[in-house]
Amino acid sequence: MKIRVLGCYGGQLLGFHLTSFLVNDTVLLDAGSPTEILTLEEQGNIEHIFLSHTHLDHIKDIAFLADNRSLKRWGGQPEAGAITIHSLQENLHTLSEHFLNNIVWPDFTKIPTKKDGILKMRSFKAEEVIEVDGLKVTPIRVEHPVPCTGFLLDQDGVQMIFTADTGHTDRIWEVANAQPNLRALIMDCSFPNNCEELAEISGHLTPKGMAQELKKLDRLGEIPIYLYHMKPEVLTEMASEVEAESIPHLRMLTQVDELIIEA
Repeated sequence: MKIRVLGCYGGQLLGFHLTSFLVNDTVLLDAGSPTEILTLEEQGNIEHIFLSHTHLDHIKDIAFLADNRSLKRWGGQPEAGAITIHSLQENLHTLSEHFLNNIVWPDFTKIPTKKDGILKMRSFKAEEVIEVDGLKVTPIRVEHPVPCTGFLLDQDGVQMIFTADTGHTDRIWEVANAQPNLRALIMDCSFPNNCEELAEISGHLTPKGMAQELKKLDRLGEIPIYLYHMKPEVLTEMASEVEAESIPHLRMLTQVDELIIEA
C-alpha cells in the first residue's frame, strides 16, 4: 500500500497544504489540496474520494478536481471518468445542499449531464467494508463537532488506520487493536498544549492529548505513528512538545512524505 502525503496541515499558509492523502494513485482520503500538488495526468487517475467529514479544509479541492475533470470531458476525452465520493449520508447531504449547490459551486453530479455527472456520491454506514481497486476501506466513527469517520485500510491482509480529525475517542482504538497486521497509524494532533481547551471544543488533540489517546493502543512502541493536521503557525512549538512525549516510532508528517505500508 502506497500513501502519498499531498497535504497534512490543519491550516493554509504559504507553502503548507490542507489534508489529503493519495492511496495507490487512485484513491483519496479527503481532498483538501490534490489540485495544488498533482499534475493533470495524476489527477486523471483518481477514481474515489473517501471523505471523513465536510469541514472546508477536507473538501476544498473536490470543487477543482471536478472542474478539471469536466473540462477534459468537454474537450473530447470521454475516458475522463467520474470520481465517486464515499461518505456518511449526512456528509453527502451537506455537500449537495451547501457546497455543490449551484450557488457556492456548480453541481458536478449533474455536469455534463444529469445521468453522467463528473461526480457520483455513494453513502456508507459506519463499519461497512467498501472494496475499491483492491483496497478494503472501513469507516469508523470518531469524535468531532460534525459527523466524521476515520478509516481502516486493508490491502492484502496488511492494515493501516487514519483517525481523521478527532478529539478523545474510543472505537477506533478498539478497531486498531483488533487488526492482526496493523502497520501504520495516521492521527490528529492539531494544537499546542496551551490550547487544550480550544482543542477540546473543536474536536482535536494536542501533543498531551495525543499521548493520552495512544495509551489505548496495545502495540504502542511497535507501530509507526504519523501525526497530521498541525497548525502551521505553531509548528515549531508543537514539534518540541511532540518530541517531549518520547513516544517511539512517532513523528509529524510532512507533505513530501510517501509511506509504503507492507508486511
